[in-house]
Amino acid sequence: MNKITIKQFGKDHWSLLLYIETRIHDYEGVLGIYQMRIKNPTIRPGWKPEYGTRLFGYWNKDKTTNSLLQLHNHDDYDCLDDLEAEGLIENIGTRLRPVCIVTEKGTKILSQLLLHKQAGKNYSDFIPNKKEITIETIPDTKS
Repeated sequence: MNKITIKQFGKDHWSLLLYIETRIHDYEGVLGIYQMRIKNPTIRPGWKPEYGTRLFGYWNKDKTTNSLLQLHNHDDYDCLDDLEAEGLIENIGTRLRPVCIVTEKGTKILSQLLLHKQAGKNYSDFIPNKKEITIETIPDTKS
């Protein structure tokens, strides 16, 4: 599968990131597999291709959809991998029992996402402001 970049993230990636944040506060970062879209029938039966990940641009302004921007075999585990590859989270658990922390970069994007949602906007049209997510290196004070 091709790498999904942060520029392609849509509703499913952004809602998962916010879900991870709530799980950190309420469940020490342990994700609930019954709240996730999982294609593995052993873990969670009932996957249908229409549950696949919707990328940025999937929803058009006229309420129609662009089916070319849906990945039919891409679930929340795949979105977790994408979020981690972009440096927004770290899965410190296992694939079967994910336990996540949000990185500094992820926290900066989460603050933008929260403001976006508080303004009544949708996950699907969220675009992070790159200028606000610059990570500064903390100087080593042990020298």
